[in-house]
Amino acid sequence: MAGPPSVVLLDDGELERVRVLLERLGVEFALCRRVADAAAVPRARDLLISSGRRALAMPELGERPESEAPPLWLCIHGQDFDELRAKLRALGVSYLVNSAVDQESLRLLIEMLLHGQSDRRTGSRLPIGCEVSVRVDRVVQFGKLLELSRGGARLRTESALEVGDRVDVELPLELRGQALASLSGRVARSEPCPGPAGRIGFSIAVELEPLAPEAALELDAILSGANPATRISALAEPRKRERRRTERRAYRRRVAALSAADAGTPRVALGHDLSVAGIRIARQPGLLKGMRVAIGLYGAEGGGPLTLDAEVVADHGPRGLGLAFQRVSAEQKLVLEKLVAALPQLESLGNDGDAGRALVVSSVLAQKA
Repeated sequence: MAGPPSVVLLDDGELERVRVLLERLGVEFALCRRVADAAAVPRARDLLISSGRRALAMPELGERPESEAPPLWLCIHGQDFDELRAKLRALGVSYLVNSAVDQESLRLLIEMLLHGQSDRRTGSRLPIGCEVSVRVDRVVQFGKLLELSRGGARLRTESALEVGDRVDVELPLELRGQALASLSGRVARSEPCPGPAGRIGFSIAVELEPLAPEAALELDAILSGANPATRISALAEPRKRERRRTERRAYRRRVAALSAADAGTPRVALGHDLSVAGIRIARQPGLLKGMRVAIGLYGAEGGGPLTLDAEVVADHGPRGLGLAFQRVSAEQKLVLEKLVAALPQLESLGNDGDAGRALVVSSVLAQKA
């Protein structure tokens, strides 16, 4: 492993499910198990994940030379009380995660911290992972509140909703306050997504209506870590981190994918995001981690496709495949940088706006040995 690992996982064996999750996400990480000396723990480049026991036993983990930007620190613990939160804040912990959190919410948090959220305010977007009731007119269905921000929410429901529908999301009792019992807004996006037990559900992005001042304060308490009922709590003060060199841009529209096995007939896939280092596309039958492909990117100057070699480097499960560009020439890099710069920024929940209309099309041109 060249240089510091992106993620360091520090525990005594109780965070095994986190190790499995990092492996499934294809994240570069170092496992430090039952380490007694903080000096033996490598510096994480992006994210330190520790058990509560290790965090409290090794407070010097939070010490770092002033010249080095500290990684975000995620602490997973089975207890949560004010005194513990104060100790963890003093150590430099960014997020306290209750060990009872569901796996989906934990995955969303790790992906949020590693991919594209580093320049945003701590606590501005938070995985929630609670069951809610969703009302459209007089029809009520149960759903799951996946993520929440001050301006938007993302839900998973069993039935599809229409863009523009007005919805009311009733919060569970533990998250309600005197002024905030539900959230209302308009559906900004609705698309199929995998649900529990292999069933197909629907991912619903909702643009929230403005709240009354008292209700807005209670929502801020949920997002900022002041509400004790959240299983994921932001502890750190708002801060910005250095923006990634390979900033990803929105890439959310249907794309044509063509491999050597397709007999010249492209398949329709869905693109997700693009950077100068790689691209994430929807899963494709026959494309596996480690395979090399040729990718054609449309939308560059001149109208023709920009053809690049790439390797499938990550399998993100339902989120698709991560491809890293290989052997990019200086001329190709210049064209690619211009193409990426012309794409819209990745946006927060429920605020896609025109992100789907200014995107480029790519195709998998051929598989390589």
